[in-house]
Amino acid sequence: MERYNLTIKDILDKQFHIDMKGYATGEVDSFLDKIIEDYEAYSAYVEELGQHLHRYEDENKKLQQKIKELEAQLNYECDKQVQVDYIDMLKRISNLEAEVFKNNAG
Repeated sequence: MERYNLTIKDILDKQFHIDMKGYATGEVDSFLDKIIEDYEAYSAYVEELGQHLHRYEDENKKLQQKIKELEAQLNYECDKQVQVDYIDMLKRISNLEAEVFKNNAG
């Protein structure tokens, strides 16, 4: 909690000077106790959010890696399909040439 002016300990240890009019110390203590509870709750909440963030960052890294793997697999499959299409095209051309030469010869 480096960014804040007060820590839980600062609030707990704070001593107030009492002047002529004074403050009701019980009321001040009760109010400060509520502030401390809020600080503790905020601190726990920030810690929880930090843990969630860490888990989400880890999951994000795993998903990014999975995306890379799937993209590589997709590229491989596309290249493989292009090769199959190319081979099929060559076979068709060869068959057409054979028909043309057979028709020209006969």
